[in-house]
Amino acid sequence: MKKLYRKFLLWLTETKLYNYALKHIIPYIRFSTYYTSFRGWKYHRGYKILEPGDGVLTIDNKKLTTFLIPGEFSHAAFCRSKDGKYEITEMTHTDTTHSTFFDVCKEADRVVIYDCPDWTPEYRQKMIDKDTELGDVPYDNRFELGIAALSCSERNYEIDLMRTLGASLEDVAGLGRPYISPAGLYKADNVRIKWDSDLES
Repeated sequence: MKKLYRKFLLWLTETKLYNYALKHIIPYIRFSTYYTSFRGWKYHRGYKILEPGDGVLTIDNKKLTTFLIPGEFSHAAFCRSKDGKYEITEMTHTDTTHSTFFDVCKEADRVVIYDCPDWTPEYRQKMIDKDTELGDVPYDNRFELGIAALSCSERNYEIDLMRTLGASLEDVAGLGRPYISPAGLYKADNVRIKWDSDLES
């Protein structure tokens, strides 16, 4: 039964319908027409803590993608600057996206900023340089490791050049394919949570 399930999923990821749905339908389905619960005062507190080289994790509890991606978080992004214009690199259904921390927060119910105790200023710059080197790659609809196409958490994983975070790979949907999830970054062996919006009062 597992073999049939795996074969079906592998076949499905190759279909035009799957790829179309992943880019043009699923990201837009949200089970509420109201805003997320994130508020401006939380954004300002998080922004004070945010530094270039930090990782960012988010979840919107009303989005369909949240139900499809297991774990505490459904999205990951990377802070490359604090200039109010091009602060965050993230992989979305529109491929590589350049945005601000505000853009990330306004689409979330919870936001976490993380780093690693081993990330020196020099190492952070190397991560930013690697993010630049990766450029505007397409979104990885098949969730395969490699830099030709990237998922959101995979981009964060790839720019940690020495794998200092200690994030472990998991099996994506039982396909026997290694995958790094946003929750995998959050639960990494050497992660340090700098700020969690859920802990604000």
